[in-house]
Amino acid sequence: MYLTVADQRMRLLTVYIGRELLLSFVAVLGVLLLVIMGGEVARLLTEALEGRLSPDLVAKLVLLKIPMAMEILLPLSVLLSVMLTFGRLYHDREMEVLAASGVGRRYFLRLVLTFGILIGLLAGWSALVASPWAMQQERQLLAEGQLRVQIKALTGGRFTPLSSSNGVFYAEKITADGQLSEVFIQLRPNDKPDLLLTAPRGHFALDGERTVLVLEQGQFTEGALGNHRLVVQSFESMSVWLPDWQVKLSELEVEAMDTMMLWQERDKPKQMAHLQWRFFIGFSVLMMALMGWHLSRVGPRKGRYARMAWGLGFYLIFTQLAITARAQLQGGHLPAMPGLLVMLAFPLLFWLPIKEGWHKITRKLAR
Repeated sequence: MYLTVADQRMRLLTVYIGRELLLSFVAVLGVLLLVIMGGEVARLLTEALEGRLSPDLVAKLVLLKIPMAMEILLPLSVLLSVMLTFGRLYHDREMEVLAASGVGRRYFLRLVLTFGILIGLLAGWSALVASPWAMQQERQLLAEGQLRVQIKALTGGRFTPLSSSNGVFYAEKITADGQLSEVFIQLRPNDKPDLLLTAPRGHFALDGERTVLVLEQGQFTEGALGNHRLVVQSFESMSVWLPDWQVKLSELEVEAMDTMMLWQERDKPKQMAHLQWRFFIGFSVLMMALMGWHLSRVGPRKGRYARMAWGLGFYLIFTQLAITARAQLQGGHLPAMPGLLVMLAFPLLFWLPIKEGWHKITRKLAR
């Protein structure tokens, strides 16, 4: 396909501005991630040092926190990256040169919209899919961490009493990941025959919300010693539930529910509020891109960060009002329709009139 000289120049301009937007976005998002995740890393390391969390789970838990933080960081990163990119173009008078060359504001608006839609789709996927999945995985990992702490309390080559069943547990060797060798378990349940389990190897595992001891290629003996009615059976694999080593899984919160589950329970105000919030995150990214474009225009004598305070103020007020609206919707005080959609009209109804009024006042005072 043949491209004219004008088309080639516009393509180069698109690549140039797109690269600036992407680099600014990655830089801002990286800095915000370091700030947000730094405190989380310190908290997890403290728990690991105190013995309340297995050290090898710290890195996994930190990575799982990233999708949860995206719903806050992506809109802010888009706002700041658009303001930084076009603020520099205005400050260096590149926008004046481009305007004199016939490049209109609609062209830049299309770039901003495209950028906002792409990041909005990423934010929507993160809120609808990645963040709930990460919360569920975090819940499972914390349960595994509790189990590993309990395993560390066991000592290989020693008998451990089982208070819940008046029994005893023994394993010749116990590894940090819960692998056992030469396992011996004696159980004496009330009003039931004695149980004796032996196996050359076994391991601890989480079965749903229960901790089980999986024995492999062992023997199962039922009945009291000295009694002629002994039942001896061999097995390839057996899962034994022992109440002494149960972990407490945290309750599955609404934030961690799958989006499909929220949709099925949308008649409940709390579920409806969080369902709307997940869709709202993607639309808020597009709104931040447009507001960043609107606020990025600065005069040549002003710094490129001249309106950064307006952008941060808008984000803080908008986010706080959105969280308040979600709480009202969750409590049943706000109707499901329009629900959080009313926040999309916030810039037109409140913010832009306030900003324009402020500029008029400052211009009058300057005269």
